[in-house]
Amino acid sequence: MNILLTNDDGIYTEKIKYTRSILEKFGTVYTVAPAVEQSAKSMSLTIGGVTFKKIDEFHYAVDGTPVDCVNLALAGLGLKFDLVVSGTNHGYNIGIDISYSGTVGATKQAQYFGIKSIALSGDNKGNTILHQELEKTLNYIFDNDLLSTEYSLNVNFPREQFGKSGGIMITDIYHQKFSYKPEIIGNKFVPNRQYVFGQTLPEFSDANAYKIGWTSISKVKL
Repeated sequence: MNILLTNDDGIYTEKIKYTRSILEKFGTVYTVAPAVEQSAKSMSLTIGGVTFKKIDEFHYAVDGTPVDCVNLALAGLGLKFDLVVSGTNHGYNIGIDISYSGTVGATKQAQYFGIKSIALSGDNKGNTILHQELEKTLNYIFDNDLLSTEYSLNVNFPREQFGKSGGIMITDIYHQKFSYKPEIIGNKFVPNRQYVFGQTLPEFSDANAYKIGWTSISKVKL
């Protein structure tokens, strides 16, 4: 199986390197990822094309967005991919943030090309749970035949504070409410977005899985 690995945090991050080490147990991995951080770029792309650096046969650093990386890999390298994996992201992609996410944007581009895809996200405070759960979660996805060309899978691992995952939950996407306490400092706008606490969360939602410390898997359609 040929696997394309990308992300939106950049090709040199610890999480993408670890993700690659696990994916290599499942197939041949090609990492085509941004040269620098491209977070919250959603499905944006660079008009007129991008430059890239071929590090070796299996690693390419791209001066562009996650979608640019997918386009280069699928249309420019002359390779056939069975699966596109984006991540593991340095932070969560839950609810409305799925729409902003460059991590998820890359999988939507794969979906557009008719290729199965997975977005992975975890705590930006550490990697302990990622190391415990990534291979186990991928096996769960493959064993239960969850992959499809009709949607992308959006996986979020629990926060480090839980120590371990309570289990794997198939979830719906739930858009939690936010409050804003903005500041304007000089000519800079800082939104200071925060969750509104006390909301009742649907039991089988990505937001509730995040709250109670379970690994969530949601379907995201283009």
